[in-house]
Amino acid sequence: MHDEWAYVTRLLPVDLEETARAYGAIQRRRQITSASALLRLVLGYALCDWSLPITAASAELMGLGKMSHVAVLKRLRRAGPWLGRLVAQWLQDRGLVRNLPAARLRLVDATTISRPGSTGADWRVHASYDAGTGCFDHLELTDAHGGESLQRFPLQPDDVLLADRGYAHTEALVGIAVAGSRFVVRFPWATLPLHGADGAAWDLMAFLRELPDAQADAREAYLAGPGAVQVRVVAVRKSPEATAAARQKILRTASRKGKQVNPLTLEYAAYVFVVTNLTAEIASPAEVLELYRLRWQIEMAFKRLKSILQLDALRAKDPELAKTYLFGKLLGALIVDELTVRAQAFSPWGFRLS
Repeated sequence: MHDEWAYVTRLLPVDLEETARAYGAIQRRRQITSASALLRLVLGYALCDWSLPITAASAELMGLGKMSHVAVLKRLRRAGPWLGRLVAQWLQDRGLVRNLPAARLRLVDATTISRPGSTGADWRVHASYDAGTGCFDHLELTDAHGGESLQRFPLQPDDVLLADRGYAHTEALVGIAVAGSRFVVRFPWATLPLHGADGAAWDLMAFLRELPDAQADAREAYLAGPGAVQVRVVAVRKSPEATAAARQKILRTASRKGKQVNPLTLEYAAYVFVVTNLTAEIASPAEVLELYRLRWQIEMAFKRLKSILQLDALRAKDPELAKTYLFGKLLGALIVDELTVRAQAFSPWGFRLS
């Protein structure tokens, strides 16, 4: 924010001034005379969590101009669409220039954020995390009505998407397969229809009951609906301790909500099962499940966003100001990612030590 600001600005798109004016972030050049100065103000408010009066005072100290906190508020409210464009451009630029490996593991998830005084989900950040680089490669901000879907994420051939049960939708999985990409997705037992080669419904529970202890196995099936995409269902039986913990959680949740538990739900709780279009030649059943285990990394990335960068410390009730705050946090996270990757790649002697 201070001594190294010039270095930070070199990481940003070169058309900063043009986009700021095109998206209405800068309308009149009074006090804030450049896009760089406005972005510095935004990151102070969002990434450093300054209050509006402190942001106004800091702007004067940094030589950006003398403004009231009301004037700062007006400029911040207009910046949201521009910041969203910067986040998208940042990810696009780096996706185009990166030397992608033959298979890129992308961990997909979403996290919710509440506005001040709310106990529910008001905003949702949809993200894809590149397991190879340890960086986010796609970010999207929606309100609470923006549902989780794999169709939100642009695909490269040979991408492998790892996702939890909320993303197990037939249409999206078929689209991934048609695009030449791969997926490993955990799925709920009752909401992903599968059929056999003869077109008859595929019996998931019959397969699970045949599983040996402590050993993963797989069976071929087809996604129901147009396309008849061939997949494998890969599963493993949980340990008795893990099964008991899963069933207790289900019963506690049902008791809290005053609902009855379907006996099949308790039986399915004894297994972990995923659907994938990775062939047996590419990955064994055990390797598929080991891949799925990598998905926890995006949950840890969200925890870092919330604990270190305070992503969920939203202070703005106004929707336009909230967008500026959240996009400012996300842009700050991308800057931190970039600086981290560059630091890891730095070698004063010019090569990697083996």
